[in-house]
Amino acid sequence: MEHARGRANITLRFGWRVTGFEQDDSGVWVTAVDAGGSGATERWRAHYMAGCDGGQSFVRRELGIGYLGSSEQSAGFLTGRMFSTHVRIPALQHDIPADKKAWMYNIMSPGLRMLLISLNGADEFLLMSKAGADDEQPDDADIIRRIREGVGADIEMDVLAHAVWHGGAALVAERFSERRIYLAGDAIHLFSPTGGFGMNTGIDGAANLAWKLAAAVQGWAGESLLASYETERRPIAHRNTAAARQLTQRVGNLAIPDDIEEAGARGEEARARFGMVLQDFRGQFTSLGVELGARYDGSPIVWPDGEPPAYDTLEYQPSDVPGGRLPHLWLDGEGAQRRSLFDLLYHGFTLLRIGADPAPVDRLAYAADKRGIPLRVLDIASDSADQLYRKRLILVRPDQHIAWRGDEIPDDAQALLDRAVGRGTSAVLSCS
Repeated sequence: MEHARGRANITLRFGWRVTGFEQDDSGVWVTAVDAGGSGATERWRAHYMAGCDGGQSFVRRELGIGYLGSSEQSAGFLTGRMFSTHVRIPALQHDIPADKKAWMYNIMSPGLRMLLISLNGADEFLLMSKAGADDEQPDDADIIRRIREGVGADIEMDVLAHAVWHGGAALVAERFSERRIYLAGDAIHLFSPTGGFGMNTGIDGAANLAWKLAAAVQGWAGESLLASYETERRPIAHRNTAAARQLTQRVGNLAIPDDIEEAGARGEEARARFGMVLQDFRGQFTSLGVELGARYDGSPIVWPDGEPPAYDTLEYQPSDVPGGRLPHLWLDGEGAQRRSLFDLLYHGFTLLRIGADPAPVDRLAYAADKRGIPLRVLDIASDSADQLYRKRLILVRPDQHIAWRGDEIPDDAQALLDRAVGRGTSAVLSCS
């Protein structure tokens, strides 16, 4: 919020709601009303519009775009009708688990399942609990009873708000755009919350769309650049929703031992066995392969070169094979003095020159300038870079994915850039 307020080209309008829109060959008209104040209506004009308005997206529904996939309804936890409740429990972090504070408390017993997730690190929590019936509504007294039963103490709490949602979804929109209007985030993919992949996927997709919209507005996008948004992101949406659904099914089908709450040796043994079973659920929290491993292999705006690493849900394998995320590198010393390579990347394209003897890149710089494509050359000389990157030159897109790599700039530098920005080309790059 602080960053957005500091940007001269961003206007924040709290309380305003979009009530309609229409598009033509040159832009989009948006009608909005001040729903929280004067009731005034305004019309705004934009080159493009992005509907980032959630799973019940007004924009998506107005465009007549539906979801495809599975909306599973079952008896398992985190599937079917669920309640999310915002609660304040001052004693939970301070008194109850005095030696085992956590950001998430997963309460499991034969007759009770729920999650308590810390919101502020102190007294506010999000409770996720399952409805007992398809028409059940959240009730303050019942929620308080559940929490006290789960915590095992008659603690004081305040129920602040409720929301009803349905778990088990693995849905992807029929299409991601309609002419000059694009969709992003939950408006194009709905997840089960298990794994937290919805936020990761939404941010990743927004980064992909944002630079392509900027290129179109600034005039250096090729005719197929915006179309590559769906081409690149749809496979990731299917991959990630499927991963979340698989995790949710495992969590929902988890068999909780009947004797887990018993006192004595039998209960201790049951809890120890169950603890070992839960060790196999680390993918719910550490699926870096899903979170960082998105690749755009086969994309029409990526120059293929080499064999990409095998996909693994849990493990992320850094690689400079084009199509994937640029492998991270620390620079300039240790501790507070070191810098992340990502902090040095340009808001346009960045051409990394690896090694102590930088390759000449004048042809590419000239070609970018001629096309109006923002490009900055960044020299990286370190032993770590030599080990991590297998080619001397790496062209990084604004979304930090690799568009091309090589040891020298090809003769037709313009063709190299044309493909990267979506200008139709079937050229084969060669160097002399």
